[in-house]
Amino acid sequence: MNFNFDLKKASQSAGTLLSRAKQFTEEKLGQAIDKTEFDSNFEQLLARADKTKIWTERLSQHVEGVLQPNPNERLEDFILTKLDQKVVNKPNNLEILGQVMCDAGNDFGPSTQYGSALIKCGNTHLKLGLAEKEFVQSSATSFIQPLKSYLDGEMKSLIKERRTLETKRLDLDAARSKKKKTKANTPTPASPAVLDNDAEIRNSQTEFDRQYEITRLMLDGVTNSHNHHLRCLNDLVESELQYHKQSVQVLEDLRKQLGLTTKPSTNSLTSLPKKQSIQQQRVATVKFDYDATDSNEISVLAKETVNIVNDDSNDSEWITVEKDGKQRGKVPKAYLKMDSLSLS
Repeated sequence: MNFNFDLKKASQSAGTLLSRAKQFTEEKLGQAIDKTEFDSNFEQLLARADKTKIWTERLSQHVEGVLQPNPNERLEDFILTKLDQKVVNKPNNLEILGQVMCDAGNDFGPSTQYGSALIKCGNTHLKLGLAEKEFVQSSATSFIQPLKSYLDGEMKSLIKERRTLETKRLDLDAARSKKKKTKANTPTPASPAVLDNDAEIRNSQTEFDRQYEITRLMLDGVTNSHNHHLRCLNDLVESELQYHKQSVQVLEDLRKQLGLTTKPSTNSLTSLPKKQSIQQQRVATVKFDYDATDSNEISVLAKETVNIVNDDSNDSEWITVEKDGKQRGKVPKAYLKMDSLSLS
């Protein structure tokens, strides 16, 4: 074994590391004379790669948080995956609720109305739980796993090549700085020290240019990664859409089984029949005092404002009114002066 050669090689490596560390320190302290700068297009590619890494990490984390809100469950699944163990197929919250409903229904008695309804609701929630599991699995396969694979594969390789490029740049700038100092101390241009510096600069420049091209090619590949992530995003939306469609259909079937009907909304006047919405807004002013003579009638005072509840066109003499927001009854139409519609 050539110990002299090994010793010389080790000495050169140590010298390179020392020059690199010195150049890095001088740059951080603002003492470096020259520093190789990347062109604007390359800097934009670097910035885009940084944004891609940050947002890909955040997107995968937050989608995973939606699919599995429990952080302890996520940690357990992560550990089992790292240990190459199969993740336990645990029931989700919908499945647990469905089973509880079924158990309660069977205990009350399937022949009873309440027990039968509980069992139907329980079976429906079991179906919803299964649909949710399928959605979670589909989303994990089509979106989360590809993004994590990208971060663990291509992005890690890109980061490694960027670090190597930074190392080559430090070596090149250190060689240039060393040449300037040598020239200042050695006025003879053809001195061995100056020639050695020139050879070192050429070698460092070659290494830097080679690594620059490798890194640039990998940075250009980020565009293809974005296209792939876009397809993954489309798959996620499609999975989500199918999951919600399936859930709506399952609940619609349950509603039919229970014999339920859709209740009209009372939050908006547009949801009511036109005649009814208008009648509920009509008001009238009482022209004369009237004392009720029957339980279906209501006493009113002159100049009092009442709401028209039901203006039955078949009854030409009486009209149902409401006052104080709670008292209702009939009064003669002759005692009322119909006002215009109120939108309040």
